Amino acid sequence: MTQRSIKSAERTLRLLELFSRRQERLTVGEIARGLAIPQPSASMLLTNLTGLGYLEYDRFDRTYAPTIRVVLLGSWLGPRLGGRQSLASRLDDLHRSMDEYIFVGIQNGAHAQIVQVERGRDTHDLSIDSGQLYSLTCTAIGRVLLMSKPDAELVRLVRRCNAEAESRHRVDEVAFMKIMEEVRRNGYAVTTGYFAPGRRSIAVPIPSQTDRVPFAIGVAGTIERIEAKRDLILKGLRAFQKAALEPDFVDNENLTTGGVIEERTFA
Repeated sequence: MTQRSIKSAERTLRLLELFSRRQERLTVGEIARGLAIPQPSASMLLTNLTGLGYLEYDRFDRTYAPTIRVVLLGSWLGPRLGGRQSLASRLDDLHRSMDEYIFVGIQNGAHAQIVQVERGRDTHDLSIDSGQLYSLTCTAIGRVLLMSKPDAELVRLVRRCNAEAESRHRVDEVAFMKIMEEVRRNGYAVTTGYFAPGRRSIAVPIPSQTDRVPFAIGVAGTIERIEAKRDLILKGLRAFQKAALEPDFVDNENLTTGGVIEERTFA
């Protein structure tokens, strides 16, 4: 078991290096050849990493690519090595200005998966943790991940979410489409009570230079504090959005939000 774990870890690192060299989406066959491993072994590795939120799968062209979660793994090293401001340091700056929970999320199937958390004051009564999966339809971060999708795809995802969710997290399809019209008009989403009673979250999508939405960022805290600081929060989140369009927004081994990492429809 120890040797098997070591081999899996080695293959994972070699896979990330392969994406760094190729800087493009890859099929399972291309990955198997690039790693010189059997295709069934490559498929198992890719399925596991996709489930964990480190890779995304495009079911239309059957390709894989790293998600923003991979970028976040080493982004804190940039400033320490004399590089440009990293994504992690930008999140730290936003966290200090808000003094509330800051979290980054991606779409993973019918869920929003949290991939980075900066903890705020409520360290005990908010269940937001990196790696966890939450409702796409009931959370602010999930709704902004959905806002750029065509209506037909949005309806399909709502139905899938309802099929996989607990009864208390199912939404009425018609009512939800009206909610999404408002989200699209505002450019952000607000939800209350999902993570904990009396808590509110605000989220915005973070676009790439290709106009896709590879991830989203949100702020959560008590209703009173979030409402008192709503203008400040929205100003900070929109500044983060604007920074995302800068060429050096993510600078981590050539994995950029405008390059390998794109929004896709997951299987």
